[in-house]
Amino acid sequence: MKSLDTAIETVHLLDDLAGEDTPLTRLSPLAKVGSLFLFLVTLVSLGPGNLIGALGLLLVLPVLYQVGRLPWKQPLRQLRPVLFMVGGFGMVNLFWFQGSPAYLGPVQVPGGIGVLLLLLLKAVGCVLAAYGLLATTSLEKLACALQKLPLPRVLIISMLLTWRYLVLLLQEGRRMAAAYQLRAPESRGIPWKISGSLLGLLFLRSLDRAQTVYESMKLRGFAGRFPDQESSGSGKGNLLLLGGTLAWCLICRFCLQLFLLHCILLLPFLL
Repeated sequence: MKSLDTAIETVHLLDDLAGEDTPLTRLSPLAKVGSLFLFLVTLVSLGPGNLIGALGLLLVLPVLYQVGRLPWKQPLRQLRPVLFMVGGFGMVNLFWFQGSPAYLGPVQVPGGIGVLLLLLLKAVGCVLAAYGLLATTSLEKLACALQKLPLPRVLIISMLLTWRYLVLLLQEGRRMAAAYQLRAPESRGIPWKISGSLLGLLFLRSLDRAQTVYESMKLRGFAGRFPDQESSGSGKGNLLLLGGTLAWCLICRFCLQLFLLHCILLLPFLL
């Protein structure tokens, strides 16, 4: 019951944050999608020897969260299960990875630990960056922006309807859990012997509500394509976001590690 309430609050919080007036929400969704793509591609392409580059990329996220006035509590809560899963898979590298050691500045890190740290940093970056996009762009605006890209229309509509159907599924699940708790107040949870029938009933009830939502969309004139909206944000702001993201990604990917190593080598001569 508590987990369902937390999931519903998270979805509503994302919608509320995307509706606020901040410098990030005023930018074009296409510019934010392009920046996210550049960030994720650069982050994923980093090798185990470039921990400094991964840390440099993650330094951008606190700045963007501060500019967009985004909270940290919710994304960090969503990050915990991802870190546990990635950390569990990454622990294998501590015993089997035989590659060269990584360098975190002047500190030499064993190869297995370097791979584990890099996987954790990539997981943190992917989750926080995706959360930042959803918290500054409503899914309707995001769908309208994605229509301008060469993507299948079915994929865009399925993404939006899946997001809305997920909310309906969670709400119906909360109602059924509350009804069962009222009928069995001494039970600590739903027994396995009736969980199958409850899941089937949950699917049927949420499917009825989803059909009602789709019929409402048809009555409002939805014909498989979202109406184009006016371009949001100034052109300078969108170019600044894309150009700044591209420049910082290139620095972290190719230059930051070498620059730090050169500074370390020159440090004894400067002293």
